[in-house]
Amino acid sequence: MKIAVIGSGSFGTAISQSLATQVENVFLFAKRQNVIDDINNNSLNREYFTNIKLESNIKALSFDCIDKISEVDIVILAVPSGVTREVAYNLKELLKDKYIISTAKGLEYPSLKTMTEVIKEETNSETVFSFSGPTFADELIAGNLSAATLGCKDEKFFYDYKKIIPQNILLDYSFDTKSVELCGVLKNIYAIATGIWDSIHTSNNEHFMFLNLCFKEMNMILEKISYDSMLITKFCCFGDFNLTSNVDKSRNRTLGLMIGKNIISISSISSNIVLEGTKSIKGINQMVKDLEINTPIINFVNEVLGDNSNINISILNLLNKIKDLDAKNSTKGREYAKLSTI
Repeated sequence: MKIAVIGSGSFGTAISQSLATQVENVFLFAKRQNVIDDINNNSLNREYFTNIKLESNIKALSFDCIDKISEVDIVILAVPSGVTREVAYNLKELLKDKYIISTAKGLEYPSLKTMTEVIKEETNSETVFSFSGPTFADELIAGNLSAATLGCKDEKFFYDYKKIIPQNILLDYSFDTKSVELCGVLKNIYAIATGIWDSIHTSNNEHFMFLNLCFKEMNMILEKISYDSMLITKFCCFGDFNLTSNVDKSRNRTLGLMIGKNIISISSISSNIVLEGTKSIKGINQMVKDLEINTPIINFVNEVLGDNSNINISILNLLNKIKDLDAKNSTKGREYAKLSTI
């Protein structure tokens, strides 16, 4: 089996390294010639991983050689959500008959389309799936035990793909591809929220109280949109939510901490920093409004990322809204309990 990976960033390189041990060839497409030369001449991608020797069957290629995609079985799009539509459009003739796996975590605005929906729209392909889980690229490429969920309506493809997944990656499965992707979008937003919260409230009690509130809100959204009743237990949901919200090397959590501590302002964030949460918040905020879901934490992040400078007041307002919502939910719970005894 041969695989093409579009995008030589940290995750594209890491997934190439993982799969290279299981397949004949991995074609890794990169934009910069210095990266291509480093991979092909030295088996290194020092732009992201200083000392990790890459497998010898990883071949870096420029986009001038994009026709090589015709030789592969699976194409992995490991590009940021902001360029997914452009890449899919440019490659549509080569991708239309391929199995395509997207690793991007984003929601297009204002269309509110997930990345697999964007790719399907541009390529007219029905074999577009998502890959998402608690997997930091630096740990994945080092061979640490990792896990992910494949969002895939084609159960046969899941079992075929699982055969080429190395032993250090646990893979579970959901037939609700869109909701797998939305887990990846939501966890980034809640990681930003947790970072902002932790910049003000520093005790363990406060951290895990807020984390629980985030997970409760996320679960409420998924109950509304997903037809996979087990989704919340899967790696794309519970695992990735915890990794991104709790670990300081998570970019979105770190962004929240920096905003909360006034180290950085939204207006000063460089456009070349890939922070998927900041790009998706408008879309998610609109989505929950359309679905008429009360989501005070998402509203809070949307407000803060709109360059609201008074974090303390925003957090006080958030707490009041959460208390009001919990009081309403408790009342509903009592009403349900009465009905269930009739």
